Amino acid sequence: MSKGFRYWGKESWEKFDLIELAQAQHNITNFVKILTGKEIPVEFTTVGDSMTDGKSITISSKITQDKLDSIIGLALHEGAHCTYTNFDIPKKIGNFLLERNLIHGKEIILLLLNFVEDRRIDQLVYDTAPGYQSYYKAMYNRYFYNSTINNGIRSNKFRNENWESYIFRIINIFNKHTDLGALAKLKEIYNILDLKNINRLENTLDSLYIACEMYKCIYNYLTTLTTDSFNKQSYKNKQSGEHKGSKPKGASKSTLKKLLKKQEDFTLGKVHKQKISAIHKNKIKAISESLIKIEFITSANKKRPVHIMDGISDSTINEKLYDRFYSFKHTKNDHLIEQGITKGKRLLNKLQIRNEQITSVSKRLKQGKIDPRRIYAANFEDDLFYKIDKANYKPINLNISIDGSGSMKGDKWEQVLINAVALGYVSLNMDNIDVLISIRTTGEVFTRGHVPLLILAFDSKKHTLKDLKKLKYYREDGLTPEGICLEALNVPNSSYYLDSYFINMSDGMPIYNDYKGEDAILDTARVIKNIKKGGVNILSYFIQGEYNSYKYDAENNFKRMYGKDASFINIDNINEITKTLNRLLLKKELVS
Repeated sequence: MSKGFRYWGKESWEKFDLIELAQAQHNITNFVKILTGKEIPVEFTTVGDSMTDGKSITISSKITQDKLDSIIGLALHEGAHCTYTNFDIPKKIGNFLLERNLIHGKEIILLLLNFVEDRRIDQLVYDTAPGYQSYYKAMYNRYFYNSTINNGIRSNKFRNENWESYIFRIINIFNKHTDLGALAKLKEIYNILDLKNINRLENTLDSLYIACEMYKCIYNYLTTLTTDSFNKQSYKNKQSGEHKGSKPKGASKSTLKKLLKKQEDFTLGKVHKQKISAIHKNKIKAISESLIKIEFITSANKKRPVHIMDGISDSTINEKLYDRFYSFKHTKNDHLIEQGITKGKRLLNKLQIRNEQITSVSKRLKQGKIDPRRIYAANFEDDLFYKIDKANYKPINLNISIDGSGSMKGDKWEQVLINAVALGYVSLNMDNIDVLISIRTTGEVFTRGHVPLLILAFDSKKHTLKDLKKLKYYREDGLTPEGICLEALNVPNSSYYLDSYFINMSDGMPIYNDYKGEDAILDTARVIKNIKKGGVNILSYFIQGEYNSYKYDAENNFKRMYGKDASFINIDNINEITKTLNRLLLKKELVS
């Protein structure tokens, strides 16, 4: 997955922004679902560190490219616990230990239980989901396999016979540098654990039994150890290992203790996760629900990111994503939606013929079905067969792309909105007309300024009238990255069974940062030419306001981009668009 993020252009150390965090959350959720077969929520924490509760997974909001795989590995690790660990056992461990007179070792046994359970479950995932091994390796490299820990294991530190040394050595017992002679009972502990056959443990209770055996082995030994025996054994311990008496000094004891604390926290499920504000968490939720993705488009010889929003969700409106939406309290455009629906109903009445099936009967054929009305008079030399042909109006796809930049504010946007809603309404009530309404603009992204934004606002194949009405919450603003957004728009090709139309409504020339002038005009023309190659019919309308001072300057360039048939329509005559489409939709092109 980390490779999938690299084309976003981030350095390995750069923190992900909210869009990238939402994408990471979405992908991690999918990974956990695939691994566990369960719908386990994956959320960013808003309260700091949190333990796995068996019902949900929390992830840190501080994600960088070089930490991503380890974060995925940790989420998978916690997801596996949600599936395979019985969380009631650690909750009720007190009664279990009281019955066995081990309550005095509750904290250590709980740590050992989590350690054994981690080994059991991680091996289970390794065996059943080998595709996720790389994420687990990244997680272990981050928390367990590093040069400081490696040198600490090989050094003279943590070789005295006490609980601190045993915990350090046990938690790192699977490290390749482990020295089983570092402590008197470490080899016996290793044999009790039996990592090579860890799959023999079938459940969390089995892990608890092993944890108790490990504890008793060490406890019974330490409680009988005299001062003299302690000193002799500690000296012997320091002679063990690959370097005998000459061992690497390694990090200081205090540094190793800090790392050991992190390992203990990891084992207990208390991994530190940077929290996120409630405001940002809500924005990430909105981004996820809006199905936002980022594509890199090469336009005018430069690679640029395009943010593509698939639909307008309630969260998108609530959070005013990209600063391009009004809140639900905004009712100023309600009447425009109603006007559009009314206009759509009138248009629908004229187009009902497109829902009808046309039937023709051919008689006196040499093959087909027997015509029973001709049998009585037949001399058996006549042709007695007939055939029924049924044909429908050819399906039409209308890809309506609207300039949503700031220059469209006011009457231009209102009239375009009415007409777009009318066509959307028709498509919801006709079997053979599909409409996609998209909006091209730029939006404000949290840490990167303005970016090209393509909003796939309405798709009749999957949306409803409720979704169509959400167009009223769009706030026209931003720049005009024409060719950049159009390149990201997937316009279906025409075929024998489908007529495809691309309908553009805009009022200006392309401009976005350095994407402007002749380069931007030629780039937009290139994109339109490629769309035409698929047999797509281009209908482009330049919406003119009353004070369009650059009308004559713009006309030539507009036709260079969209073709010689591009039309210039005054705001007062914008109904010509739906009239033209009405005639187009009534063309009697049939397909069997």
